[in-house]
Amino acid sequence: MRTKNGIATLLALGATAVLMCSDVRADEPESTQLADVVVTAQKTSEPLSKVPISIAAVSGATLADEHITDYADLSRAVPNLSFSSFGGPGQSNIEIRGVSSQAGSATTGIYLDDVPINILNIYTAGATEPRFFDVDRVEVLRGPQGTIYGASSMGGTIHFVSNQPDLNKVSGEVHATAGGTQGGGAHYEGDSVVNLPLVEGVAALRLGALYDHESGWIDRANPDGTIAAKNINDVNTTAIRATIKVQPTEALTITPAVFLQRVAAGGQDLFGLALPQFESPTRLPETSRDEYAITSLTINYDFGWSDLTSVSGYFWRRDDRNIDGTVYDSQYIGGSLQDQFGFGGAAISALAAPVQFNTGVNQVHQELRLASKPQEPEDKWAWIGGVYYSKTRTSLLDNEHIPGFTDTFESVYGDTPFNLLGAAFPNDLVYYALSEFVNTEKAVFGQVTYTVLPGLKVTAGARYEEANEDLSFVTDGYFGGGTPPFSSSARGHALTPKAVIAYDVSESTMVYASAAEGFRDGGVNRPVPVPLCSADLAVLGLSQAPTDYKSDKLWSYELGVKTRALQNSVVMTGALYDIRWNNIQTDIILPTCTFDIKDNIGSAESRGVEAQVDARLNDHVALTLGGNYTSAKIVEPVTLLGVEKGDRVPGVPDYSINAAAEYSQPLDFGGRGKVRLNAQWIGSSQGTIIHGDPDFNRPSYFVMGASGGLRWGHCDVSLFITNLLNEDKPIQRPNVAGVEYGIRVQPRTYGVGGTYSF
Repeated sequence: MRTKNGIATLLALGATAVLMCSDVRADEPESTQLADVVVTAQKTSEPLSKVPISIAAVSGATLADEHITDYADLSRAVPNLSFSSFGGPGQSNIEIRGVSSQAGSATTGIYLDDVPINILNIYTAGATEPRFFDVDRVEVLRGPQGTIYGASSMGGTIHFVSNQPDLNKVSGEVHATAGGTQGGGAHYEGDSVVNLPLVEGVAALRLGALYDHESGWIDRANPDGTIAAKNINDVNTTAIRATIKVQPTEALTITPAVFLQRVAAGGQDLFGLALPQFESPTRLPETSRDEYAITSLTINYDFGWSDLTSVSGYFWRRDDRNIDGTVYDSQYIGGSLQDQFGFGGAAISALAAPVQFNTGVNQVHQELRLASKPQEPEDKWAWIGGVYYSKTRTSLLDNEHIPGFTDTFESVYGDTPFNLLGAAFPNDLVYYALSEFVNTEKAVFGQVTYTVLPGLKVTAGARYEEANEDLSFVTDGYFGGGTPPFSSSARGHALTPKAVIAYDVSESTMVYASAAEGFRDGGVNRPVPVPLCSADLAVLGLSQAPTDYKSDKLWSYELGVKTRALQNSVVMTGALYDIRWNNIQTDIILPTCTFDIKDNIGSAESRGVEAQVDARLNDHVALTLGGNYTSAKIVEPVTLLGVEKGDRVPGVPDYSINAAAEYSQPLDFGGRGKVRLNAQWIGSSQGTIIHGDPDFNRPSYFVMGASGGLRWGHCDVSLFITNLLNEDKPIQRPNVAGVEYGIRVQPRTYGVGGTYSF
C-alpha cells in the first residue's frame, strides 16, 4: 500500500510540475540581433552604443549563466578590472586600468543604484561587496569618472543597477541551487523575488530575499600537523531587498529602497604556503561578520524639458573580524625578550594571540541634479548639472590580547612586566587603538554636450569639490608606546575637468576621443609609536609620522570606437588609453615595528588597449570575446622603498582575455535547451612594491566554466560547474598579520539549480 501511495504521490507531483511549468506561450526563437543595452552611466538613460565611454555592461542573465557572485569572478569576466584580496568576502581592493592603491581614498567608485558605498583604504576591511542579487546589470565604467561620480572614481566606477518595481503586473520568481566544492562540502542557495502592484499603475512593491551557504575547503592545522578543524572558510550570506515605486502623477516618481546584507565567514580563504594543500597555520579561528544597510529615497520629477532627480542615501556597514595575531604579537614580544634577557622567549612566543578588528561606517549623502531632455531630433544641446554632499564617519577598533601573558611572564622572569619592561599589561592587553575619521565632501558638477554638425558632438564637464578629513586617535597597551591622544585635520579642494569629441561615422559606428582628470582626496596619518618605530622612521628620514598626506591626480587620454554590424548581429567596442598618475598616495609598511604610514611618493603611467566583440551567428549560436593589454609601470623610482623605475603598479595583470560560447536549441515539447562554455586567461602581475616579497611576482592563470539548462514555460533547470579544470596554483601571496599566505581560485564547484517564474 505504501508503494502504491508513493507512486501516486510522485505522479501527482509530476503532474503538478508539468502544469506549473507549462505556459500557453510557446518559447520564442532567439533573435539574431543583439539588443542595444540602455545604461545610466552618465546618470541619464542612453543606449550603450551612443555613450562615449568605455563601458562593460554585464547583464543579470550573464551573472547567473557564468555563476558570477563576487568581485573576483567579475574581474575575470570584464577586461581591465582586477582585484587584490586579503582572504575572504569583503576583503578585496578593486582596480581598473592599472589605477591601484592600498592607501587613502578608494580609486574605484562603487555605487548601488545612485548610492555611493565606498570606504577608505584601511587595513581592517576591504571594498564593500553587495551580493549580485536581483540585479538588472553591472556597469563597469573605465577611466576617470570624477565629473559625474566624484573623487573616488579616478580609475573608474562599478555601478550595480537593481531591478525596479513594475506598476502594472504581478510577477516574481523562486530559485534554488544545490551542489558541492571539490575538497569541501555541500553548498546550497535559495532566493525569491516578488513584484506586487499595490495600486495598479500608481504604486508597486518589489521584495526579494536570499540565503546562501558556501562550503569551506581549507582546513586549520595544529602545529604538530594534525587537523584542528575542517572546511573553516565556509560562508553564510543573507540578503533582503525591498523597493517601493510610487507614481502619483505622470511627472512624479518616488522610489524608497532598502538593501540589507549579512555575510558570516568561518575563516579566511588563505592557506599556508609551507603546508600541504590546502591547510591554514592559524592557531585560532578567524571568523568574521560583515553587515550592510543601504537605504535610499529617489524622487524624480519630469518637467518635460528636463528631469529633476533627488537622491537621499544612507550607508551603514559594520565589519567584525577576528584574526590570529600570534606572529606579530606573541612571537614579536617573545623574540625581543629572548634578545634582552637571553632566555624565556619561547614560552611567550608559544602563547596564542587573538586580535579583534571592528570597522564601522556611517554615511549620509544627498545629490540633486537636473538633466535636459532634448525635445526634437534637431536639438543641439544636452546637459546635466547638480550639487552633492556627503558625510562619512569611519571607526577602526584594533584590540589585541595575549591571554596568559602576565602569568607566564611572571613565572618565567620572576617579576612583573611593569617592573622589567616599564609597561603594564592589564587583562593581558598588548595593543588597543581607536581611530575615528570624519570625511565631508561638498561638490557642484556639470556637463554640456553640443552637436556641432550632424553626427559630431563635443562635451565639456567639470566638478568642483571641497573635502575635509578629521581624525581622532587614542591608543593604549605595550605597542601603543605611551602615545597621547591625537587629533588632526586635512582640508582640500579640486576642480576636475573632462572633454570629449564624438563622431558618428555612420548610424551604427561611433568614434570618440576624451581627456579627463582623476582626483583623490588627501587625508590624515595616525601617529606611530616612538621609540618603537624610530629606527624605521629614521631610514625614511623622519622622526615621526607625517601628519597628513596630499591629494593625488591623474590625467587620462582615450581613443575609442563602438560599432554594430551585420544587421546588429555583431557588436564591437575598443579603446586605447594613456594614464599619467602623479604624487601617488602610498601605504608604507615600517618593517620592524609593523605599523604603517601614508605619503605621496612616485609617479606611474598606465597604457593599454581593450576590446570586446559580441556576436550572434544565428538563432542558435552566440559568441563573446574580450580582452585587454595593460602596461602599468612606475616611472619615478623611490629609492628609500626599493621601488625601481619600470616596476609594475601592484595588482594589475599584464593582460586578460575572456571568451564565451553559447548554443541553444528549441525542443520538440516546446522548451528550449542551451549549453554555455566560458574561459578566462589572466596574465602575470606584481603584488607589492617590495622586491623579494613572496607576492612580488604573481603568476598567470587560466579558468574555465560551463553550464547547461532547459527553459520550459515558467521553469528553468540548469547545471553549472566553475573552475572546470580545477586551477589550483597560488595566484596571490598576501602577508596577513605577519604570516605569508596563498590565495587560489575557488576549487571546482558544481551544482544544479531550478527557477520558477510567474
